[in-house]
Amino acid sequence: MTIAELHKIPLQAVPKDVFSLSGEAFVDAWATAFNLSADELNDEERQNLVKAIRNGTNRLKIIDALRAISSDGGEKPVDYEAQVLRRTPDQYAIIESFTRFAPDNNVAFLRYTFDKICGRDPTEKERLTMEFDLRRNVTTREDIVKRVVSIARRDGQISLWDTLEQPVTQHSGNKPVDPSSARTLPAGLSYDIDGNQTLIFVREVPGEGWMIGPDLLHQPVNVVDGGWSVSPGWLITGPKRSLEAGTWMVRLDLVQDPAARIAVQVSANSGLDTLQELIIAGSFVGSLCVNIRNEHRFVELRLKILETPDTTPWIKLRDVSMIRSKQGLENS
Repeated sequence: MTIAELHKIPLQAVPKDVFSLSGEAFVDAWATAFNLSADELNDEERQNLVKAIRNGTNRLKIIDALRAISSDGGEKPVDYEAQVLRRTPDQYAIIESFTRFAPDNNVAFLRYTFDKICGRDPTEKERLTMEFDLRRNVTTREDIVKRVVSIARRDGQISLWDTLEQPVTQHSGNKPVDPSSARTLPAGLSYDIDGNQTLIFVREVPGEGWMIGPDLLHQPVNVVDGGWSVSPGWLITGPKRSLEAGTWMVRLDLVQDPAARIAVQVSANSGLDTLQELIIAGSFVGSLCVNIRNEHRFVELRLKILETPDTTPWIKLRDVSMIRSKQGLENS
């Protein structure tokens, strides 16, 4: 796609490959998309933005800067709805997304990778070592991303990597693909008595309370009348982990006021792909079918409280789980 064609497309539909352009082409592409004249973006400002990209500045910030220069820059963008559950930026690295950043600039790639995964710039020693290895072709960008994920985990952060390529179990010489075990979370997946892979999000234990998955974000559990007192907004989200390809059944068993509504969504690739979504009114028990493919990474189940009656919002979650279907295993 040429820059001349770019301005004809709504900004929300700008192709993803624009982010793989060189610094100069990237700035020119977005300047054209915002219809910036030579007076609005002079050569000096353009070169400053290109230099910022080469120094590792997030390209989304470059877009914001160009938007501010445009005549429409004064319009306030629509903000997202306030919600009860807030989460820190995800530190999940899909290999291909990182390795394609700044293909002609290893320093910018390293700074971007450390910023997104570790939340900081690389130290001087880390930058020099990794840049030297990349320049001599003794390592690859894929291995660098895995190393940075390992550094983040060493620093006490929850960080994972994954790839869109077909999964492999081992390299030649029986060397493990991921010696740091940074591709999967250590807990959350179990097997039932029939040998089916099972993810338990929330399950009520009669007379005891609730089991809640270890990789789940949820509203505070305030027990009222044998259920949870809840607020509008996200109720639970998780586990944001990669699952084996095949057909999975989402089992839901919940009790709520007939006037209450709760949204259910299954997403992948950090929320970019929606695999299943629906809205439940009142109480419900049943299963949803979700087809998970190899390119679906970091799968997440989200429950969101949409509407509640005027009385104290209340819900009783008796079972929220995902089970891999044996029929899906045979047909996959």
